[in-house]
Amino acid sequence: MHEIRHQSSEIAQAGYRLFTTEQLSQWPTVEWIVDGVIQRETSVVMFGQSRTGKSFLALDLASKIASGENWFGHQVTQSRVIYIPSEGIRGVSNRAKAIEQMQGKPIGENLMFIHALIDIGKADDIQKIIDTGYKKTDVLIVDTFNAVTPGSDENSSKDMGNILYGLRQIIAECHCTLILVHHTGWEDKDRMRGHSSLSAAADTRIHVKQVGGYRQWAVTGQRDGEVTAPKRFQLDPIELDEEKTISCVVVPIQDTPAGNGINSELGLQIGENQRLTRELAKKLFDDHDKKPFELNLLLNTASMSINAQPKHKRTRAKEAVDDLIKKGLLSIENDSVTNVT
Repeated sequence: MHEIRHQSSEIAQAGYRLFTTEQLSQWPTVEWIVDGVIQRETSVVMFGQSRTGKSFLALDLASKIASGENWFGHQVTQSRVIYIPSEGIRGVSNRAKAIEQMQGKPIGENLMFIHALIDIGKADDIQKIIDTGYKKTDVLIVDTFNAVTPGSDENSSKDMGNILYGLRQIIAECHCTLILVHHTGWEDKDRMRGHSSLSAAADTRIHVKQVGGYRQWAVTGQRDGEVTAPKRFQLDPIELDEEKTISCVVVPIQDTPAGNGINSELGLQIGENQRLTRELAKKLFDDHDKKPFELNLLLNTASMSINAQPKHKRTRAKEAVDDLIKKGLLSIENDSVTNVT
């Protein structure tokens, strides 16, 4: 009996430290990188069907974190980002240039990229990521999860368990937030593809999808936070000055108090450019005592206010007017605005 007690005492001395509730204040607390959306040193899965704009959205998020600019109205703490574009390597350069061209300034060195064949199911590759990111990044974005797990079965609990262990190592060693861009299931479009352990392990789940012709994202689950209302966005084409080619940038669609970007009377969804142009048309219509005024005046006024490159402002204004006409919110006769709904 004495020998057993002695062994237990040795185990206790070599065991884990215990904390009282008062001492829990020594533990890390929740810190936000993107207020209400992305927490520091956590795991995030941004998932959606193909062609919903996940990669454009992820790179837009990366650029905002790197610059410290608000993202869809959420306050951002400027942080260092490493982006691994394992799918669509050839398009990343143009996407980054499009963002810089739209904002009129470089993204800066807070956003860095890795171009390599990576298998996060292998311990050697996990260690390489840790060696690369240690003390160099606050956020690591992997796009896509499927592209960096070529040797694993995403439906296998054993393979997924091995991958999740490696991902937790990256977070713990680099003290970073890890964001995985992932696809939805083949049949269930509202859940991420593969074994359920990935969804269960994610601290934050961001679902990207198309609804009613518009793209949107929303936090649909968060371990130490709340879900968010959907945030709509569109992909605006950008003609790159030097390459003479086209890429796209993410443009948020502002929600209106009357109905989250929807005309509450007619049940029509309108984008930010259309909403702004409609408001300007209403003001001009009132200024002219509700009498017809020249369409060109509306186009000139909208061109000055629309968020786009200077050389594209007129085109965006014309597109907004055409869309309002199609939806029956604007009436044009003989190149004059005759009514605004």
